[in-house]
Amino acid sequence: MSGYKFPTVDEIIDVNRRVLAEISVKRADRHQVLSRMKLQLILDDAKKTNGDVYNPATELLFGIVKGHPFASGVRRTAVTVTSAFLKLNGAGTEVPHDPDVLKGIREGFYSKSEVKEWLKGHVIRKRTGD
Repeated sequence: MSGYKFPTVDEIIDVNRRVLAEISVKRADRHQVLSRMKLQLILDDAKKTNGDVYNPATELLFGIVKGHPFASGVRRTAVTVTSAFLKLNGAGTEVPHDPDVLKGIREGFYSKSEVKEWLKGHVIRKRTGD
């Protein structure tokens, strides 16, 4: 188990609520938790991840994006939670909200190692098509 500070399930749910209130993208956006259990499993997986702070951050980002624990605002929530996690644990990087990268994560286009480097501020390969 890592020595990093992690958000709680309730804190992640609160982030989703705030993100939807502050950044409304679609009219149909609504705060709804689809699975608290899935959120807990995502957190558990991140906490079990070894290595530097970017490893559990990558797990959090992938887990939320691919696990889809909310009805709306999943990717916005994932970026906000991951950024907060990195800041809380002393990493000075801001996670960019790049819809193309987030779609690539959801679709399995990017590996975790590619996304880890992107979280560190490195360039990530571009997706083609769409």
